[in-house]
Amino acid sequence: MSHIQVQIGFADAMRKSTWDRVVSDPMAGTTPESFVIGARNQVVGLQIRLGAEQDYVLAVDRSNWLHPLGFQPRVRLSVRFPTLPANAVETLVIGYAEGDDRRLWMETLDRAGYAEVPAYRPQAVYVRIRIPSDLGSGMHEGQVTAYTQYGFEDEELCWQGCVHLQVADVTLPDVADWSYHLDLWQHCTSIARYHHVPLWSDAHFALIDAYYASLAQLGQKAVSVIAAEIPWSGQRCFRDRSYPSYLYEHAVVDVARDETGRLLFDYRLLDRQLALADKHGIDREIEIFGLLNVWVDEAFGFGKVAPDAPDAIRVRCYDRVTGTITYLRTADELSTFIRALHDHLQEMDLLERVRIIADEPRELDAFAERLAFVKAAAPGFTYKVAINHFEFMEDAPPEVVDAVPVLPLACRDPDLTAALAGKLRAQGGRMSWYVCCWPPIPNTFLHSPLVEGVLYGWLTHRLKLDGFLRWAFCLWPAEPWNRVSWRAPHWSAGDMFFVLPGKDGAPVETLRYEALRMAAQDYELLRLAERVLPANQAGELLEAAFARILRADKISDFAGVASARAEDLYSLHPADYQAARRMVLEAIAGAS
Repeated sequence: MSHIQVQIGFADAMRKSTWDRVVSDPMAGTTPESFVIGARNQVVGLQIRLGAEQDYVLAVDRSNWLHPLGFQPRVRLSVRFPTLPANAVETLVIGYAEGDDRRLWMETLDRAGYAEVPAYRPQAVYVRIRIPSDLGSGMHEGQVTAYTQYGFEDEELCWQGCVHLQVADVTLPDVADWSYHLDLWQHCTSIARYHHVPLWSDAHFALIDAYYASLAQLGQKAVSVIAAEIPWSGQRCFRDRSYPSYLYEHAVVDVARDETGRLLFDYRLLDRQLALADKHGIDREIEIFGLLNVWVDEAFGFGKVAPDAPDAIRVRCYDRVTGTITYLRTADELSTFIRALHDHLQEMDLLERVRIIADEPRELDAFAERLAFVKAAAPGFTYKVAINHFEFMEDAPPEVVDAVPVLPLACRDPDLTAALAGKLRAQGGRMSWYVCCWPPIPNTFLHSPLVEGVLYGWLTHRLKLDGFLRWAFCLWPAEPWNRVSWRAPHWSAGDMFFVLPGKDGAPVETLRYEALRMAAQDYELLRLAERVLPANQAGELLEAAFARILRADKISDFAGVASARAEDLYSLHPADYQAARRMVLEAIAGAS
């Protein structure tokens, strides 16, 4: 067959489709033109959707990609914005990942430049536009052209569409200067293991460099440091025998014992990690894991290694006399390790940025005892707690300067949340919020509507909090390109990552990654409106903008997200978020 009948149209950047059977109308909801609005220094996006009743090869560059079985129809897309620099526009084929329901969900942003598309599969291309900081405001027109080809025939024009990019007379701060405190925990051991390089080797740090570079584009502010072994006990991955997956995290600090029994600490790898994070602007916070509230699973042997210590801190040690590796077995030696780490960070003039992390402590008394142990060893440390028990909101120890309640707790008593946030800021701390495998909504699972990720920026502003935390940026099950679903239904697919490991050593970003970027940018726009508009005008604007998005009468309604319907709390329609964003942009532009 020498020709292909293909349908092409535009869709919102935050639309997601599935593919599990013949789709009667893959072009539902598409438009012949695309209208996008953004500020200078903002990253915006849109989708191009395609549908065809036969197999074809889709190309988004000029390479001569063929099908391995020979000639099949080809469709090539060309995206041009004459008034934008060439490197401001990326065209990425959207790939699929299999969810917990065995359906295929739109997910990855593929850099390869092509895809082999089966008949009837809804196919999309993501167009990412980085609006330059010096671009003139006004309308910038982009042209999308589609060509078809078979074998050695000449290409034929088959479709043209127009993108209307309205650049408001507004400039977002540089991403490194965003006030939104994004905290996606990094799992560097997972990077080394998947890419099959030695842990903390030059090759490993080269990979981390690429992952930090991507993470920095979201405005990430905190670097995750594993100071002691296996702080989460591998998320108890040893209990999931049907799909064995390595989720342990290993320490970046080397410890040895010399001939006299003295402990020696080597911080060169730690310093290298911190320098790499600083290079990418991930330099507002240093989170130290493994020293407080270490997770245990006694039944499987993951308990204490120092019986007289109040916590299960695990520090490996190389004995230079015997040539064996052991662990620090006493509370005194653990205190020495903690004190030495504190002193090193103090010598590096980093202590103000350091937070010792406790992830979801359950018992206030036990937590207080463990915190007292670390504090006695190193009084200069300050602490950060991810909270999923309400008593930690009411009676948090004074040493905790950063609190991160799970969303329902943050909304349960808004006055208490506001009071605690004010107290922490007065101490030089901050208050954010988080979601993880729970609650079910709003979340960033593979099956979640993409706008739920965008909503995070709006919720952070409405709660008057400083940012958002999620526990995993790059943690993967054993075969992430074949099966991302792991531990369902307790964990939903997508709970563990926002990027997948690319074969080229760089992370493969996702639509959910883009949703987090939009959330951060929207938060910055809301804060910018508050700065440039008179207070009464800003208040009216934000109420009108939030009315396009929120359906709940009050923010405390989000305390019931575990059993609520999403559509009763917030909009699920991307157009509403676009409309709210447009209102804010136009108001700021009008003020300037």
